[in-house]
Amino acid sequence: MTPATEPAPVPLPPGVSQERVHGTEALVVDTPAARAVLHLDGAHLTSWAPAGEQDVLWLSELSEYGDGAAIRGGIPLVVPWFGPGRDSERPVKHGWIRNHPWELTAASFDGDDVVLELALKGADPDGTGIRADAVFRIGADLSVDLTLTAGSEEIEAEAALHTYLAVGDVREIEIRGLQGGDYFDNTRDLEQFRQEEPVLRLSGATDRVYGVNAEVVIEDVAGARRIVSSPRGTAKTVVWNPWSQSAAEMADMPNDAWTDFVCVEPAVAKDAAQVLPPGGALTLGVTYRVER
Repeated sequence: MTPATEPAPVPLPPGVSQERVHGTEALVVDTPAARAVLHLDGAHLTSWAPAGEQDVLWLSELSEYGDGAAIRGGIPLVVPWFGPGRDSERPVKHGWIRNHPWELTAASFDGDDVVLELALKGADPDGTGIRADAVFRIGADLSVDLTLTAGSEEIEAEAALHTYLAVGDVREIEIRGLQGGDYFDNTRDLEQFRQEEPVLRLSGATDRVYGVNAEVVIEDVAGARRIVSSPRGTAKTVVWNPWSQSAAEMADMPNDAWTDFVCVEPAVAKDAAQVLPPGGALTLGVTYRVER
């Protein structure tokens, strides 16, 4: 029997290189339009800075890397369940896929944008043939699209793009686009409320799952810029920041770093979970742009 051979490496376009970053393999993008770092562990984008901008993604200086570690910051791909799962009994928070190795399947330029396509590498832990694919379009804007495909068995699927957005001071940001949305508040035993005000300002630990799937604008007052999140294929918007007390309990987050980010996450989760038949797929995505 002829031994299996590794597929040929995907050719990298100019401005894209594969390097060791924080001790693990990553794709580094450095073009006139943007700079970015995409780790192959978890298909985890940890940096995106359009030309002339500071990094739009926050990354903890205490984060762990490699060996199944969950990177703290950037854009974790949360799938095939959200948090502890609908039954609250899943062993790995936010799913196993963000801790799993991925491989590059295609790399190209489209205009000024670099387009990187990745696929989950190897078998899933349950052996059912679950597949995951992700496409990153990196340029003046950033687009991320995640697809989960069920294997030989039906699954109940949740997914989210758990984006850590870098801000000047989370206590000064203004979030628009959530008005009229009902939300579950995880800081108050999942009680349900409605966002009556046109602007959300954070004043303490925040962990809300909004029934909103429209554009959200984050006014970064201290950072003097606006970040616009335009989702697709989603049902929910999650807003999260641990604030000082919870941040102090996280070994991979500096105690004072909670002021430097807010998570605004497009999601298909909680009561919007989808039941996928064998071979069925769920796709969600988001585009971020920065305005001054």
